[in-house]
Amino acid sequence: MAVDEYAMYLLLSNPKTMFMLPPFLDDCDQNMLQPLERCEAYLASRGAKPVLRGVTTQLKAKIERDCPGRYSFTPDRDNYEYVYSSQDLCTLQGKKYHSKRNHINKLTASHSFEYRRYTKEDYAACMELYQTWVQDSYKNEYHAVVDALTHFDTLGLVCGLLYVDGQLEAFSVGEKFGDDMAIIHIEKANQALQGAYALINREFVCHEWSELEYINREEDMGIEGLRKAKLSYNPVFLNEKYVGMRSY
Repeated sequence: MAVDEYAMYLLLSNPKTMFMLPPFLDDCDQNMLQPLERCEAYLASRGAKPVLRGVTTQLKAKIERDCPGRYSFTPDRDNYEYVYSSQDLCTLQGKKYHSKRNHINKLTASHSFEYRRYTKEDYAACMELYQTWVQDSYKNEYHAVVDALTHFDTLGLVCGLLYVDGQLEAFSVGEKFGDDMAIIHIEKANQALQGAYALINREFVCHEWSELEYINREEDMGIEGLRKAKLSYNPVFLNEKYVGMRSY
């Protein structure tokens, strides 16, 4: 990451690919051409193609306005963000949420539950629950969960816990974004306990974010089951993302 008087530049890489996010401009009215030229030059110095990811609809329009014809864009459906009405998630009213209410009702009919805020004393219990969920392919996520639960105050995060019959069965981590939205970064639950995911989803929103208009539950990463689950909560809209390739 480098910062100068014009923009902040973020490079993301792994053994298979390297790309940059669109430059974060200090002045939103600043022309994008020079910052993008810096991105391209740096990627070229690393032997990588000039590729931008995480390009929002607004940034796509600005790049096309400031640098017409310089980039071609393709939709990145796997990284579309799902945005919901907080009131919908909190109340689960109407036919479209019938199955969610059923899952919750089945759980609460035969079990007691309690929602409460996370404290540092809950770290071990959360990680024990996470270890029952984690798979080898989620090693990077493991480190993100550790950082979030360890430094939640510094990072401005809120974590909610769901106890069922006195046992921790789910937790969720999010943060306020702007004036009218919260972003849910992490949500884990006992997969064997039917209704646990639906209940922590509802309780977290009701207790922490009900005054906000929107809840952003991030992308599905192209995982079929995750996409189906996110669509089942009836998003108000999808925050579209694009991949930008330099046109030659």
